[in-house]
Amino acid sequence: MITSEKLKVVLVVALITVFQFALFSQDKKLEIKETKTNKTQNKKKISLRDPQTGAIDISNMIYNAKGFLPIPLVITEPAVGYGGGLAILYFQPQKKKYDRYVPPNIYGAAGLATQNKTWAVSLFGLYVWGPDRVRYLGVVARPVINIKYYGNNNEYLSDNPVQFNLNSWTVIQRVQVRVKKMQLFVGGSYVFFTTENSIDTIPGKPIINEILNNLNGKSTLSMIQPIINWDSRNTIFTPTKGINAGIEFSYNATWLGGDENFYKLNPYFLGYQPISKKIFSGWRFDASFMFGDPPLYALPFIQLRGVPIMQYQSNNTMLVETEWRFVVYKRWSVDAFTGMGKAFKDFSAFGDATLVYNYGLGFRYLLADKFGMDIGIDFAWSNNGEFAFYLIVGSAWNK
Repeated sequence: MITSEKLKVVLVVALITVFQFALFSQDKKLEIKETKTNKTQNKKKISLRDPQTGAIDISNMIYNAKGFLPIPLVITEPAVGYGGGLAILYFQPQKKKYDRYVPPNIYGAAGLATQNKTWAVSLFGLYVWGPDRVRYLGVVARPVINIKYYGNNNEYLSDNPVQFNLNSWTVIQRVQVRVKKMQLFVGGSYVFFTTENSIDTIPGKPIINEILNNLNGKSTLSMIQPIINWDSRNTIFTPTKGINAGIEFSYNATWLGGDENFYKLNPYFLGYQPISKKIFSGWRFDASFMFGDPPLYALPFIQLRGVPIMQYQSNNTMLVETEWRFVVYKRWSVDAFTGMGKAFKDFSAFGDATLVYNYGLGFRYLLADKFGMDIGIDFAWSNNGEFAFYLIVGSAWNK
């Protein structure tokens, strides 16, 4: 799925994250065999329970997904307020049969709205060729985003954020190709984003208002993003073992139709290691280094649960986070997490930059055993006293 530190895709990412239970499974050991009896039963009814234990389980529904399926959306991001929406997905099973599970192609439309009058609608498609050799994602979205702007480390705005509105259109095209039979993928994305910006001003603050006025008006980003990714996770949903690491290079250029020339380097690492049969650890590193002259809203920001979007933002960001999950009863588990990061203009300012940290607890229920997919809720706090809770489908980390 698409992930980025650009505000232009925050809501699009939120939509696709909710749909991730239907994305490309990478569990090479997944085996769901259909007997003649099962085929007959599936034609009559797709069970939502585990045939062995009777527990609620949607593995069979995912594996046999076809036709239309409505999906409710729940938004809990503190930067835009609580909200919800609906996605309508269409599942198209693969025509060819392979020696392992290959997910269906998925097409859909979605819409959502939040309490601060942020809203978005989108059309998208997920397509896979061959036995998961080529992956394609296409998105067209119309997001109207109302969000607080904290001024990129401005001393006054950090404590007195102003309302920022982006009335936008965005197009995302992404292709990834598996290298031979390895867990290495190469590919790239193209992102086009155009917006009409408006921002509040502050009475009696002419110098700050002069800075804020630079954010008003039309803005266009047009960028290509070469990507190299190594993915050995045992599942993309709630991994317990393996690595998802890579590097993404984003290049925005005037010759592509963007307003400015700038580029960003984004190395990342997500590692998962089981400690025992009931204890699982996760480790995350993510950094962004911006070069050139991007619009202020496009600068990277710290992304940690409990930290509002765009609150800690600058030319460069670095963060680490760890998460531990403990199985307490059958399909039920609890998780604990903490992390820290910094947003800084350059490395000479790293020591003086605010140390941002988060911590929290949550719970999970194993909703699709065959796919290793949990669902649950996380409760998170950060160093500035912020509190937020998040509906988690699969993993809280996505790249």
